[in-house]
Amino acid sequence: MIPRPKNLIFTSHLNFSPTMKTIVILLLALLALATGCSKEDSATTGPDLTLAAPTNLQAVRVGLKAVRLTWTDNNEFEESFAIERQAGGGGFVQQLFSAKNVATAIDSVSLTTGITFTYRVRAIRYSERGEYSSLATVALSLPYP
Repeated sequence: MIPRPKNLIFTSHLNFSPTMKTIVILLLALLALATGCSKEDSATTGPDLTLAAPTNLQAVRVGLKAVRLTWTDNNEFEESFAIERQAGGGGFVQQLFSAKNVATAIDSVSLTTGITFTYRVRAIRYSERGEYSSLATVALSLPYP
């Protein structure tokens, strides 16, 4: 007997007869076999929702007291990104949020010349937090062109 896929659900509004339900289950099982899907694969119910760390974080000075951050978004299902900043040798403080599927941000809040700032970014989905990106550092030294 061919096992019924665990994630196959028939709703009452479809009005399938018991015979039609059996035919659909058999067709789906044959399709799974034809595409190489094993019984172990049928337990997978969806895409991998792990929040991966952003990569290629870069911090570039774009003004006297402004920094542009860019990174590679390695997620499809994040809700936003948390951007944290470290001034000098202090601790990291969350400064900015970025919207879903946006991999660029400008930081110009409370930046001071003569200080080196280090940034890190991570993906957020509801209460979940992904891994941090690598660090990116930029010095706001004078004179500025």
